Amino acid sequence: MKPDPADGKQGITALFSPTESNRFNKRVVRFTITSSGIGRLKKLIELHYPDLAIVRFPSHRVDLVNALYRSFPEVIFGDCLVEYRIDLEQISVPRNQERFDLGVLEAEETHIDALDHIVMYSFSDYKNHYSRNPRLKGFDLIPAYQEWVRSSVTSPDKTCHLFFYDEILCGFFAAEKAGTVYRGLLSGVIPEYRRNGVFRGIIHTVKTIFQMDGATEIVTNVLLENGPVHKVLLYEGFVISNSFLTMHLNLRTSHTLPPSRRWGKMFKSITSTPRRPRPRSRFTDLPVNTTRAV
Repeated sequence: MKPDPADGKQGITALFSPTESNRFNKRVVRFTITSSGIGRLKKLIELHYPDLAIVRFPSHRVDLVNALYRSFPEVIFGDCLVEYRIDLEQISVPRNQERFDLGVLEAEETHIDALDHIVMYSFSDYKNHYSRNPRLKGFDLIPAYQEWVRSSVTSPDKTCHLFFYDEILCGFFAAEKAGTVYRGLLSGVIPEYRRNGVFRGIIHTVKTIFQMDGATEIVTNVLLENGPVHKVLLYEGFVISNSFLTMHLNLRTSHTLPPSRRWGKMFKSITSTPRRPRPRSRFTDLPVNTTRAV
């Protein structure tokens, strides 16, 4: 998935997601908005024609929230992500000298099966923006998380570390490397170890590991409702740098029909009743085909 550079200059990027499209049997396009407005988003939706649009933008853009609900018939609030950062150049040594009884090992391809196991147990009760969309109910997202973590082992610009408590694998932390900035992708702890201070030990340890690897900054995102993780990050010296809302726009039925026939199918039941007024699409900049499909 590669964004259109021209779109980025407009304050919005659109990325077709083949992985999510195959998983949900829908055409899924992700839109990330920084400074653009609802008009540009509508034009890109017309251009990319997704069945499901996943839109993410800074949480202070209340104008976009209102515009989305006014402009589209089926809008789902997905989640709110809080972004944390820590400047590793400002800490010559870890801020405290506490010892955590955790073993650590950089994951290799021989550890894939172990990673699949720990991801399955770590995310068995995890809820994210997919789980809030009623049209995506029934999809098992564990394989998606497993695939994501596997990529952190096989990709040269990513890294993943395994953590052990009493020699038992209990957690992991996967990150992406962009120069000297390391961005946390996914991390987890098996439920029975969550109250043992394991996650705090993981964060405390990766700060040192990444710093020794040449990192100058760590960035990671946390769901707003995940209180315990917020406490750990703040205690370990991270600061809040931003927050983002994720919204789902359920736009289409099955995408097996071409766009012109698909619109005709959607409005067929309306146009078959003479008394009803001519249908007007809530997508004001999209064409509406009200003719009967041949």
